[in-house]
Amino acid sequence: MPDHHHHHHHHWRERHDYAYRAGAPGPGPNRHRLYKDKERGMIAGVCAGIAKYYGWRPDGLRVGFVLLSLFAFPLPVIVYIVAALIMKPEPPGAVYQSPEEERFWRTFSTRPKVTFSELKHRFRALDARLASLESAVTSDEYGLRKAFRDLERGS
Repeated sequence: MPDHHHHHHHHWRERHDYAYRAGAPGPGPNRHRLYKDKERGMIAGVCAGIAKYYGWRPDGLRVGFVLLSLFAFPLPVIVYIVAALIMKPEPPGAVYQSPEEERFWRTFSTRPKVTFSELKHRFRALDARLASLESAVTSDEYGLRKAFRDLERGS
């Protein structure tokens, strides 16, 4: 016979854990910037850098760029050269502390609406935590007041 009660309790605990994790400070300063990726790059690392910024595969972007260059020559090539001159090379210290942190900042930079809803959920969870904390404190306070009243009546 499956233990339904335990599963239900565990589900409640997961939500509870979520509420606790949600209040944790977010990742540190945003290190998600557009850099040239010289390690994975073929010419100047522009395509590799753009691919890394959006979390894409660089080879797919390169094929797209070559096709664009064939149809719209010389504009894409000029844009590439300008980008190669303007974009800074990736600093060695631009590593994230965790994959979650990298995902957070990539999403923040490329799709701010998603990050906003993620933060909204964090605040909702914090609010829920605060409400449960308030109810616990006020119920204890109520119990204490009643105990004092009973003591005063007894004396």
